[in-house]
Amino acid sequence: MNCAACGNPIPQGAQACPYCGMPAAQQPANVYEQSYTQYQTGGYPSGYQQAHVYGQKPQRPGLLASLSELPRAFLDSFSRPGEVLYGMVERGDRLSGPIMMALVLALTFLAGMVIMRGFVGVLFEAFSMITGVSMAGTAASMNQGIRYIAGRVAPSVGGIAALCQLISMAVPTLVFMIYICVICKVTFSWELALGFLAITSLNTAAASLLAMAFSLISPWLSLLPMLCGMAVSYTKACCMLSLIIARPESELMPAKLVCTVVSVFVTMALAGTVGGLLMNGVMRRIFVLLGSVGSLI
Repeated sequence: MNCAACGNPIPQGAQACPYCGMPAAQQPANVYEQSYTQYQTGGYPSGYQQAHVYGQKPQRPGLLASLSELPRAFLDSFSRPGEVLYGMVERGDRLSGPIMMALVLALTFLAGMVIMRGFVGVLFEAFSMITGVSMAGTAASMNQGIRYIAGRVAPSVGGIAALCQLISMAVPTLVFMIYICVICKVTFSWELALGFLAITSLNTAAASLLAMAFSLISPWLSLLPMLCGMAVSYTKACCMLSLIIARPESELMPAKLVCTVVSVFVTMALAGTVGGLLMNGVMRRIFVLLGSVGSLI
């Protein structure tokens, strides 16, 4: 570890800093317990990284540097989201957020296409049960019909899923940033907003991959990792709110609850309205295809 007073490294097992003499027992357990507000006013602890002078324009990392940081940021974001956020702000990182958003949207698009095939199979079975007429004489012809319909509608469903995912990422970030910057008067910065977006979106990439894997068992199981990913995202957002604002937990608990409830309500309302309107057209097309394919197979 590094000394919180002078920033020099303390040898393992040493009782005090060999440079300034500060006892090891007095060293803070976590230098990141100081808030983002203290960081903005120049009180960011030294020693963890190279000392940063607030107000000095940081040298922003390039595309390759941001990409190289994503695997470590992904792992650390689950256990230390505040440290990852501080690192992005200190580096002036404005690329990780858009990169992560593009990756999540691409995976969500693919997940929507894969999951749609399973739901088409469910619709085939439901259509046969309702009408009492078998949709296909053999399993091979049934699978051929499912692949045909899924191939015709899957890109549209993938696009709708990506659009809803974009809403679910943007709305919580907007709600929490309004509270942080407007209510709590923390100075807005793009590094803070994009870092917040990136950290809360990282786990959604893993959730999309798990949803595709679970859809091979049952399309309904694919909803489970997506719901878990949403819960983890809000947990990260609340943890970062505590570190950014640095107020007693008793004061922040109502704010966390309100921000979370407002975010979930607005997200569900927007995603449900937009996605529902778009899916109506897709479902009509599916039923038309079911009728035509049923007569062929």
